[in-house]
Amino acid sequence: MIFRYIENTFWRSSQAKICLLIISLFGILHAKGALTDTFASETVSDDEISILAVGDITISSRMTPLIERKGAGVFFQGTAPLIQSADIATASLNASISERGEPRHGIENPFRSAPGLGRALANAGFDAVSLATPHIMDFGFEALEDTITELEWYNVKPIGAGTDAKAAKRPAWVPISVRGTEPGQVALLAYYRVNAFAQYTEDPLAYAVYSEMTEAVKQAQTEAALVIVWLHWGSQGRSADEAIGRQRIFAHALIDVGADVVLCQQLHTFGGIELYQGKPIIYSLSDFIYDTYDKQHSRIVIPKATFKAGALKSIELIPILTDPPKTSVRPAKPVESSEKPEVKNQFPSILTGAAAIETLQDYQRRCAELKTEVLIENERGWIR
Repeated sequence: MIFRYIENTFWRSSQAKICLLIISLFGILHAKGALTDTFASETVSDDEISILAVGDITISSRMTPLIERKGAGVFFQGTAPLIQSADIATASLNASISERGEPRHGIENPFRSAPGLGRALANAGFDAVSLATPHIMDFGFEALEDTITELEWYNVKPIGAGTDAKAAKRPAWVPISVRGTEPGQVALLAYYRVNAFAQYTEDPLAYAVYSEMTEAVKQAQTEAALVIVWLHWGSQGRSADEAIGRQRIFAHALIDVGADVVLCQQLHTFGGIELYQGKPIIYSLSDFIYDTYDKQHSRIVIPKATFKAGALKSIELIPILTDPPKTSVRPAKPVESSEKPEVKNQFPSILTGAAAIETLQDYQRRCAELKTEVLIENERGWIR
């Protein structure tokens, strides 16, 4: 409207034309800084850091024809703008990215993605992904090595796995820029726990050993603006409550020594958020992408936490549809259908309308069980 007013009033003046050109160029150069984040209804200042996390991304060779035909970016078409809106975006990658290796003996349903997923993760806006997950070693060390190589090529930081056990335990450092301070870094760590006891194998993964985790967080927090920790509970428990009870011991301890966000993932499980010492513990984000299987939880949320000067300011909860409304969600562990899998429109998208409100109300109840209050405003949930 401003430009139109100026044009109508002064267009006959050659000096006005020059002014308009300068103003237009100025606007183009600074357009990025003037854009409003369409995925947050609160004002975000330059000295704040937003962190977004999604759950398990599990892809097998059944998806290879789709990747070859349309590219792996199709998985994130419905959520990429949301993911890109965060300063730090992270996910749990529950499959290797490789064409090498053989399925390990005894694994009934091995998972491995065709190359291209690393590029799609980067383009979607992910900065770091946890590889401390149940299916990352389904095709052995060669496939893990290829996964790390592809992720690093596209500048997506791998966490919780490495070329050896020592490398697996190192934090990933993601640079950030905060107004009024020197450029800083966010540290991310990831751990895998098979059962109730620490289990060591020859696999180069970071296993959830209490003393090692707490010491790593202590060291990272001395240099990091924020510390994020993934903790993946390998097997699906008989109930979400059981996992939360055990994970809670670890999560509280990690925050006590300096962690700012703890992400307690568990296979096919959807939990709520607990605030402990003013820091969020997110008890399982469920499946974000689960191959061609029907999901146990077709409606989930993506949390986006905003920190200011190291303190939690708010958590925005964005309702997500992970399954198309084709069939009801099965109550038991998803099994492969005898029918030809349909992959069209199967990938996550942002919910709106009544479905969004219902999803947020469900999550509100899950958080209430952890004594966390969720407010629902304009198809978004908020923890403040």
